[in-house]
Amino acid sequence: MTEAAAGERTNWGMVFLAVAAGMMAAAHLGKVPPVLPVIRAELGLDLVFGGWVVSIFAATAMTLGVFAGNVVDGLGYRRVILAGLAAVTLGSAAGGFATNGAALLASRCLEGLGFLAVMVAGPILIARSTFGAERRLALGIWAGNVPAGVAAMMLVSPLIANWAGWRTLWFVVAAASLGCLAFTAAATSRDTQASVAAPESGSFAHNLRLTLTRPGPWLLTVAFGLNTVMWVGLIVWLPSFLIEERGLGAGAAAALSALVVAVSVGGNVLAGWLLQRGWARWVIIAINGAAMGLAALGIFSDAVPDGVRYGLCLIFSGLGSMVPAAVIAGAPVHSPSPSQLGTTNGLVIQGANIGVFLGPPIVGALVARTGDWSAGVWLMLAASVATIAVALAIRRVEPSAAAGD
Repeated sequence: MTEAAAGERTNWGMVFLAVAAGMMAAAHLGKVPPVLPVIRAELGLDLVFGGWVVSIFAATAMTLGVFAGNVVDGLGYRRVILAGLAAVTLGSAAGGFATNGAALLASRCLEGLGFLAVMVAGPILIARSTFGAERRLALGIWAGNVPAGVAAMMLVSPLIANWAGWRTLWFVVAAASLGCLAFTAAATSRDTQASVAAPESGSFAHNLRLTLTRPGPWLLTVAFGLNTVMWVGLIVWLPSFLIEERGLGAGAAAALSALVVAVSVGGNVLAGWLLQRGWARWVIIAINGAAMGLAALGIFSDAVPDGVRYGLCLIFSGLGSMVPAAVIAGAPVHSPSPSQLGTTNGLVIQGANIGVFLGPPIVGALVARTGDWSAGVWLMLAASVATIAVALAIRRVEPSAAAGD
């Protein structure tokens, strides 16, 4: 990617349109955890099935990420974003009518496909609407769309559900998604490049071969996966820890956990700003790895006061969220060409969701095996060290790849 040519200006309207679409898609992920106990009781779901209602998004993305990216390369980001918003709208509306676990899970599969489509196509809209250093800042802002959407819904969904039930919540989010779909369709209708294939877009096998034979996309994917193993491994279990070990009520635990999620938005934007200022990607990723590992030592230690431990959770989430922005901004740098940008984004999203899928059960298994929440620190430390190692590897391959960034 090259610096802006004369007369080329970043279209910030398109950037914030993409971020809004991403937040809307992420809202469908965040609406579930606060009301899952009510859903389980009404539909008779056990813990395992209830877990799948949440994790089906990650399962979809970790199996179909690269394929979805190639679809974007072939169809254009506008069609894919609109299809994704349509899918989450229909899935949420259908879920509101679910009378059993199978029907609800099927609707969540449709929502998961829509979420994946928006997550893969959104960065391409931004990459084609921005130039030079502003692209790095814009992609950093984009990286905050998931935690922002999830945190907002973690706060709002209990209010709507307590007022009118979880089914009404599903319908309200579907209506909001429909509104976002209509606005996005209208706002991008004059973009002549939005619905065309990437330049010289090849077959899926061709794009996949070019992407997978470069070290850069692999290193970005692993870095993102290690980050989500740690971040999600803590966030998913934080409410349970606050309730079971510290005796907090469900409302207080949800609010404190939502704040930990929300501060990650600042880390995403900070990373984008640092990239815009010329910081090396590998430095940001290495700082992330070190910060998360050091914070985890205090978070999982019973010798540290609770107030300090919660403060470390905020640091863990805030500084730890710098990797997504650095990685997503690196996709245009390490993609073999603009024709494979969607495929590269898909691979990166796939790696992130493998981490989402694996992090919580690994922490759960460590705690169950030892009977002690502090056992979770071993996963955090291992992933922290691995993140630093990957950052150093990115340092070796970045200069030539980033020459035209």
